[in-house]
Amino acid sequence: MKMKQATQITALSSAIMILIAGCSSEKQATAKTPADFHETGLPIVDKPITLTIAGNFDDRTGAKWNELETFKKINEGTNVQINWNLTPGTDWKTKRNLIIASDDLPDVLLDLTTSQVVTGGAEGTFIPLEDMIEKYAPNLKNFLTKYPEVRQAITAPDGHIYSLPLANMSEYKHADGNTLWINKEWLKKIGMEMPKTTDDLLKVLKAFKEQDMDGDGNPNNEIPLTGVYGDGQYGFGNLFGSFNTLDRQFIVKDDKVQFVRGTEEFRNAIKYLHSLYELGLIDPDSFTQNSTQHIAKISAGKKASVGAFFAWSADQITNASFRWDYGSPMIPLVGPTGAQVTAYNNLQMTPGMFTITKVNKHPEATMRWVDRAYEPEMSMMLREGPNRLKKLDNGRYDIIENPPNFTAGEWKVKETPYNSFVYGFSEEMRKKQNLPKAEPGQLDPDFDEWYEALKPYMKHWIFPNIMFTDEQYKQIERYQTDIKKYTDKMEAQWIVKGGIDTEWDNYLKTLDKMGLKDFIKVYQEGYDTNKKNLAKK
Repeated sequence: MKMKQATQITALSSAIMILIAGCSSEKQATAKTPADFHETGLPIVDKPITLTIAGNFDDRTGAKWNELETFKKINEGTNVQINWNLTPGTDWKTKRNLIIASDDLPDVLLDLTTSQVVTGGAEGTFIPLEDMIEKYAPNLKNFLTKYPEVRQAITAPDGHIYSLPLANMSEYKHADGNTLWINKEWLKKIGMEMPKTTDDLLKVLKAFKEQDMDGDGNPNNEIPLTGVYGDGQYGFGNLFGSFNTLDRQFIVKDDKVQFVRGTEEFRNAIKYLHSLYELGLIDPDSFTQNSTQHIAKISAGKKASVGAFFAWSADQITNASFRWDYGSPMIPLVGPTGAQVTAYNNLQMTPGMFTITKVNKHPEATMRWVDRAYEPEMSMMLREGPNRLKKLDNGRYDIIENPPNFTAGEWKVKETPYNSFVYGFSEEMRKKQNLPKAEPGQLDPDFDEWYEALKPYMKHWIFPNIMFTDEQYKQIERYQTDIKKYTDKMEAQWIVKGGIDTEWDNYLKTLDKMGLKDFIKVYQEGYDTNKKNLAKK
């Protein structure tokens, strides 16, 4: 009898616990989806809520994002207010690491690495978003349906989506943003043609150095070639294609992952750069200056003092009085063995641009709010700048030129966070713009003509946008810091001082000891898995 009573008491206790758990679950669901939340229409919530969002800003835009026309339109009528906690772009890497490490989280974190997203998702720092995308984000859902490669890029190996992307799917973005510009007026002055080979470039730069190109009576103050060592946009990477490789950490040739800095092609590219440096043709400041200093240098004065430089667009960053002296970027140069290569890039994408953290009390409202940024016209405004676009009666858009008191770059980012916030810009929306055509004999990376000109030289060698597993990211972290630090040091040393041939064998042995083979293996496994997953779709 006592046994029977004990069993009944245990059963009753279990029932009570289940009932309590059920009530608790209902309370959690209610807390997440408040009664005044609306799944469609405006306002998103009846009572105003405030979300704290941490990210970084472009100096040209500033940090007062609530005053930007784009965010005024996104916020309008929603009852969602934003408290922006923004950091200058140059300091963001350090700041975001501190935020994550301290666990003093905002409601939303912007612009994270894919490893931070995957690790944070696995640890519960960031919440899964795929169900809310399906239910509350029709604009983003349509974009991901149209571009499944974007969905693939933001899907973690565990099947969850922990972050929302910035994605520009314009075809012309397959062209490399690291282009080489040369002063056409200086070429005329020395009576030489646009370089076609790496030997031609050396001869032209040598002539720039030896003559008084700016006409100030001093033949020693001209800079033949300048850049920002190690920078993807302003660095020397453009020249690597002349040696049948790309200036990337890993590339893929015939489905085999290569660590570029361990190849003969890399070795030959560095020898060429050393030959330029040895002759005084590369600006020594290239190894210490940042992009801001680089732009200031090439735009200083009333006359150009730089013969050639690396950048995406010359007219947006050089002085208005001589910006057209540079005319067009250069087609890839032919190297010593006939190589003439440029990258067929992954389209512009930041998979970890927007994460909702575990402390966010209004995730559904947050998802509905951010989905307004993926509305096609709003994405175009976020990408191009609303002040640059005039909508016509036929549904197309004219491009409004920048006023004299603005550079093209400043005008483009005047009313938008530009590349520091999410958007989903499609090729279809780009084609609705009445884009200016290139002048005869001139090319510009912002024009489709430049992309078409590069197509014959493009190689599909770029490692794809993928997310590794948390364990793989830990393995990558184990090797990457030391290997990158070592190879950075040796590359810069060889460009400046030479000696790559005599030190090459020992360099490779050192990389082996540092675990290079295992490092490559992680990337190969990630690439193979991604390829299999794509084949299933």
